[in-house]
Amino acid sequence: MIIQNSEQTTYDFTAHLTHFCRVLRSHGLLISPQETADVMRALSAVDMMDRGRVYWSLRALLLSRRDEIPIYDSLFERFWNFEELPLRPHIESDDDLVGGAKEFRRTPSFAMMPEEDESAQNTLVQMLRTGASSRATMTPPDLSVLRADELSELSTIAARMIRAMASRPGRRRKRHPRKGIPDLRGAMRLNLSSGGDAVVLPRKRRVPRTPRLLVMLDVSGSMERHVQLLLQLVFAVTQHTKRVETFVFSTSATRVTREMSAPSFSEALTRVGSVVRHWSGGTRIGEALAHVNTRHEHVLTRYTTVLMLSDGWDTGESERLSEEVQRMRRRAHRFVWLNPLLGSDDYQPLTRSLQAALPHIDYHASARDVESLKRLPALLR
Repeated sequence: MIIQNSEQTTYDFTAHLTHFCRVLRSHGLLISPQETADVMRALSAVDMMDRGRVYWSLRALLLSRRDEIPIYDSLFERFWNFEELPLRPHIESDDDLVGGAKEFRRTPSFAMMPEEDESAQNTLVQMLRTGASSRATMTPPDLSVLRADELSELSTIAARMIRAMASRPGRRRKRHPRKGIPDLRGAMRLNLSSGGDAVVLPRKRRVPRTPRLLVMLDVSGSMERHVQLLLQLVFAVTQHTKRVETFVFSTSATRVTREMSAPSFSEALTRVGSVVRHWSGGTRIGEALAHVNTRHEHVLTRYTTVLMLSDGWDTGESERLSEEVQRMRRRAHRFVWLNPLLGSDDYQPLTRSLQAALPHIDYHASARDVESLKRLPALLR
């Protein structure tokens, strides 16, 4: 990317941005080539002449701790004015770059492969699909590799979740040997053989109301390594109650309630893969919530518990996300955000989307692995 000012001075912005990331790392920030690739992709989607958008885009992707903000602010001023950015002495050599790689907060996965781009052959950093992205995809997912070996354990967790949420008594009553009100009609039938004398007095109690669940599953690129476990959890919950509405979203939202109610997990995956075409794309959580609030508002009642399964990486407007979360929370019984990154080392929910949503949700819990999901029923009780 080349920028030319009024005095016909040419700047290589790619090299300038790469050097800025390297200077931030020399000051102690945990920045790897993956973070550098993230900011290049993010800046390609915003107005480069808008200082505020550039500032917040870089800050959201490069900072992981609150105490890094003063360092970033001071260096960003020099970066924006194209002033010289000297490296700190202890990281002048490439050996230090390689030796410090073990401290990076992210690790590459098989899904983070560089895209083909002929124009990027001479650039220093290749673009990798990590973090939040605004790109929409139409490629069907390869769900045949998903494993169901932990499905039995997840089924137990799902059953406990349903029992924990089914605490509100319903209108229907069921015969109980000890508890409940006397069943006079049943007593007359049972005591016909004794001439109508009330020898046996049966009782009835209210049956707990079956809870309604609204599941929103993020299937964007940043969630690719977690979506297998969360799909298994959603399928297990669907097997224990039919009052579940399931949506998957990235740049758009798709209702997959009918597909997830298949008799087997493998068949459910096949059906979901055939109808969802926006896997591993970008993320716009606010638009996905607006889709449900507008077109499927009938699923939101005072008995509905909303389960949002997402890492919080988002390229949409944080103001709209906040508005849609509040709108959904006002109509539902409870809003639970399950974050697969929560509980990881040095992770803090500092993204703009999470900061906008957290004040309006009931619980922000971890969905990192099966062990963290075991604590979910106690949270919902």
